[in-house]
Amino acid sequence: MNKLHFIVNPIAGKGQSVLDEAFLTKHFTDGNNQIAVSVSEYPGHATLLAKEALEAGADTIVACGGDGTINEVASCLVHSDAKLGIVPLGSGNGLAESLKIPRNVPKALQVIKTQSKKKIDVATVNGKPFFSNMGIGFDAQVISYYNASGHRRIWAYLKAFFKSLRTFKNEGEMQVELDGKKFRTQPFLFFVSNSKIMGYDISLTRMASLQDGILDVVVIDAMGRLHILFMGLLVLLHLNKYLKRIHYYKTKRLRVLFKDKANTHLMQADGELHQLQTKEMVVGVEQGALKVLCPA
Repeated sequence: MNKLHFIVNPIAGKGQSVLDEAFLTKHFTDGNNQIAVSVSEYPGHATLLAKEALEAGADTIVACGGDGTINEVASCLVHSDAKLGIVPLGSGNGLAESLKIPRNVPKALQVIKTQSKKKIDVATVNGKPFFSNMGIGFDAQVISYYNASGHRRIWAYLKAFFKSLRTFKNEGEMQVELDGKKFRTQPFLFFVSNSKIMGYDISLTRMASLQDGILDVVVIDAMGRLHILFMGLLVLLHLNKYLKRIHYYKTKRLRVLFKDKANTHLMQADGELHQLQTKEMVVGVEQGALKVLCPA
């Protein structure tokens, strides 16, 4: 008997998906699955629910939501025998898209039924896991405005982008150490990716792999508003090869020292905002530390 525990974020995406025990039981009719469902009610609740599901002996814990919900659930499953399932209900769904998990709910449930799994890498920033990407700079500002809008559509991202374009100030000076190199930058964007897709098929790191034990790092130099607008257009059109003033690195570990006088720095990790209240940031990766159900 396979014990499946679904953790549902009821406000993910459009907030219109109905994933209750009655609905799920109709999709798992072979008698080999025991279904349980929990609903997350506040930020961090999915983590508590995942821990309870593990203690109750769940074989597979399914995160039903966006990248933030997936992060909360998956963080509990690192080095666990339990498998992570994903039903992408969020707006961006970057990790699910990188794993080729369909947005269509019945098709995503079919992936869980097949129990086809792979081991993927787990990245960390100052010890906290992330699975898709993290960033400091413009992307964090965009997500800040996007969250404040209360809407979960791509037009809300675009509106947040243009608002950030008007108000954003480049990050203070940072010293970056990776692969024996040291350099200083005052970036428009400092971005570290474990996966290919950020969401909505938008990507800065289409060469990234979730299974190579390597992080893909993007540093974009400080630039003016017109350059930012042009860069955004190129990314939307998948014309990244024409981007200028952009630097790519591959590494297993990096260290950032903040040289400015600011006491906090806004960071996004898997689309969730955090305030870094430290002068040092260490990012690393552990290969194959999480079992995920996804198409073969």
